Parts: sequence; structure tokens; C-alpha cells
Amino acid sequence: MYTLLRLFFVALMSMATLHAAFLDEESAKAVKEKKLILVNIVSENCPYCKQMTKEVFNNPTYRNKIDQKYVLVVIDQMDPALPDDLHTKYTPANAILSPTRHTILEGYTGYMDPTAFMAILDEAYKTEFQ
Repeated sequence: MYTLLRLFFVALMSMATLHAAFLDEESAKAVKEKKLILVNIVSENCPYCKQMTKEVFNNPTYRNKIDQKYVLVVIDQMDPALPDDLHTKYTPANAILSPTRHTILEGYTGYMDPTAFMAILDEAYKTEFQ
């Protein structure tokens, strides 16, 4: 099921060029620092969002690794600034964006354990910057 959701999310999202005001500033920073953009989409009452935040984004070891290669944007799924192409009813959702093309390189929905999540981030970065 996870693989099917991932494939659907990536296929649907990879066709879109995103337009959002918050992406302009984040893209400029990412290009300057040779990073990708990681958009973490959460919802207020999502226990899996809280779990990923605690285990990954608030963990200094993982957060330092993320900050070395990504500009992290955390946004609520109901925030009007969230581009339509990133709206999803499943959270947490994570999208890896190209800072120059504003396209989705990878997208995932649902909780992921920290080791698997970091492996995906590392692979996406290597693929984009080889």
C-alpha cells in the first residue's frame, strides 16, 4: 500500500510546476547553498506527524543532516499558502523540490522510520547533484 501511495503521489506531483510565495525565498536560499527544498506537510491532530517531528525533525543528529542538504519548510495542510499541487488528505507528507525548476522530485505520504527517511533524502540529493 505504501509503495502504491508513493507512486501515485510522485506521478501526480512530478507533472506540476509549483507556484507559491514562500517558495521564492526558500528557492533562492537553496540555490545559493546548493540544497534541495524539503516540504513537510503536517496536520494539527496527526499523531504520525508528531511522531516524525519528534523522531526526525527535532532529533539533532537527523536535523543536522537534513540542514546540510535541504532547506526545510514545515507547513500545515490547511495553510492557504500551500500550493494546490501539494494538497493531500494524508499526513505527514513530504515533498522534495528542485529549487530551480519548482518541480517535485520525490514525494511520500505517511510515517517513515528515521533511518528509511534519511536514506531517501540522501538518495534524492545524490541523484539531483551528481
